[in-house]
Amino acid sequence: MTARKPSVSATLTRQLAARILGGDLAPGEQLPGENELATQYEVSRTTVRNALQVLAAKGLISVQAKRRSTVCEQDQWNCLDQEVITWLGETEISQDTVKQLMVTRLIFEPDMAALAATHASAADLAAIEAAWITMKQAQKQADGALFEKGDLAFHLALLRATHNFFLQSLGNALAAAMMLSFKQTLEHDVSLTALAVEQHQAVLEAIRLRQADTARQRMREILLAAIQKSGELHQADLLATLGQR
Repeated sequence: MTARKPSVSATLTRQLAARILGGDLAPGEQLPGENELATQYEVSRTTVRNALQVLAAKGLISVQAKRRSTVCEQDQWNCLDQEVITWLGETEISQDTVKQLMVTRLIFEPDMAALAATHASAADLAAIEAAWITMKQAQKQADGALFEKGDLAFHLALLRATHNFFLQSLGNALAAAMMLSFKQTLEHDVSLTALAVEQHQAVLEAIRLRQADTARQRMREILLAAIQKSGELHQADLLATLGQR
């Protein structure tokens, strides 16, 4: 089945989002007027207006009647929106952004693993193990895409195993954030991910044995190892941000 081609409005939205998220259009800066954007991108004013409305709904710009749209400050961006995270992944990501992503993961995922150890069902354990097997196979085959798929499946299976519907409602956003950070911290040579496979197995076994504290610590070790692999992030800086050592 052929993938549906994005609409003209969706394409323009993505292009403008890339300029904002990539820093070409800085917070506080005004966008060109509707007529100018329509001419520049060779689209209708209706298309421009639709694109601006989407960007405004996601907190990237502020739209006011009879005034040019203005790029919002970063703290107004809806970074839990899956599209925003996806667009962010298509830009050159700053180390500060990667740092904030990893801090977010350090806040959520160790405790998610602990909750999974307490609440996981047999079906949950099977899903976590299946994802780990995919990671192991990918590592042996040096298949980066398959490894990312298994890694994401593993973390999402943990999320479902918490049986906490508030956390699960964040699933899509967390998945996109995880994929974004994977791209920054995964080894270019997938054959070198043997340690990561072992670490994920340790989390699986802790959950299987209902060892919540161990699961929390093993997940924390996975994230700290990922930070170390990035080469430009420093564990001490991130832990200081969290008030930890």
